Amino acid sequence: MKIALVHRRFTTNGGTERYLVGLTRFLVGAGHEVVVLANEVREDLRAEPGVRFVPLPMWRPAKSLSLAWSVRRALRAERFDAIFGLGRHTGHHLYRAGGGSHEDYLRRAHRWRRWAWPGEWIERALDRAAVLDARICIANSELGARGLSAYGARRVEVVYNGVDLQRFCPAPLVRAEVRKELGASGPIAVFVGNGFVRKGLDRALAALPEDWGLWVVGGDPPVPAPSRVRFLGGQRHPERFLQSADVLVLPTRYDPFANVCLEAMACGIPALTTSANGAAEVLPEPWMVCDDEAALRAAFGRLTPELGARCRAVAELYPPERSYRRALELLVEASR
Repeated sequence: MKIALVHRRFTTNGGTERYLVGLTRFLVGAGHEVVVLANEVREDLRAEPGVRFVPLPMWRPAKSLSLAWSVRRALRAERFDAIFGLGRHTGHHLYRAGGGSHEDYLRRAHRWRRWAWPGEWIERALDRAAVLDARICIANSELGARGLSAYGARRVEVVYNGVDLQRFCPAPLVRAEVRKELGASGPIAVFVGNGFVRKGLDRALAALPEDWGLWVVGGDPPVPAPSRVRFLGGQRHPERFLQSADVLVLPTRYDPFANVCLEAMACGIPALTTSANGAAEVLPEPWMVCDDEAALRAAFGRLTPELGARCRAVAELYPPERSYRRALELLVEASR
C-alpha cells in the first residue's frame, strides 16, 4: 500500500514523534510505500530508507490553522491508499490521538486555561474535527478512549504503547556509574518529564520521604527544593537515570499514557503515578496508583526488590512491534 503518515514533526523528541519514526520503519520493513507529510524533519532522519517526505508549510502566527490547511492541500494533491494521521487534522482514514482529547487535557490539567485563552477554542475545534472525521480512532489507553468517545467518535480502539526493550532494560554497570557520578548513597526516586506543573513535580516533592533523594530529568527551570533533589535538565538518554534509580515517581495531573512509566518498568524499576495517567492501567499493583500525597508517601514504604522484576515482566508484554502491527491492521480496515 501507498501510505501517508501525517504529523507536524518527524523527530524523536516526544512520545508521538518516537512512535511515528518507529511506525515508519515498521511499515517500510513490511514492504509498504511510505510518504511522510511533515512541517519539520530532523536532518539526520531525512535519509530514512524507503521514505519520501512532503513538506507542510506552516504560518507561525496561526500554526494550527495553517497546518490543517496545508494537510488538506497535500492530501488532495496526491492519491494514497491509506492515510494515518497523528495530529489534529482532517482527511485521515485512521487517527491516533496520542494526547487524548484536548477537552480532557484542559479539564484535568489546566482548568484555569479552559476558558481563558481564545486559542484553546481553536485547538478544541480542530481536535474534535479530527476525531469525528476519522473512520477509526486509536487511543493509547481506556482513559484516552473515554475522552474521544465523548466527542462522538465513530469508533475508538485502544492500542497500548510499546517500549524499546533493548534500550530500556536493567543495566547494573550503568547504575553503578551514574550513582557514583551523582554521589547517590541512598534510595533514589526519579521524575522524568517536561511540564513540571502538569506532570506533578510539586506533588512528588511534597510526598518524598526524608531519607530519599530525587533526580528531576526535564527541561523546565528548576524550582525551590531541598538539597537532596537534583535538577538534571533535559537528557538525550533518560534510560541511564531510569536504570540507576529505585523508583519512578510521576504524580501527573493528566497523561493519556505516559511512556516513561513503561520505560521505567522495562528498566526494572516500579512506576508510581495517578489514575489520571492511562499507564496506570498496566501497572502490576493497584497501590502503585496514588491520587493523593498520603497514598504516594505510603507507596514508597511498600516498594520491594522483587517488584522490579515483576515490572520488567509486564513491560515485556508491550514490544513496539505489537502496537505497530495492530495499527496497521486498523489502517487497512479503515481504508477499505
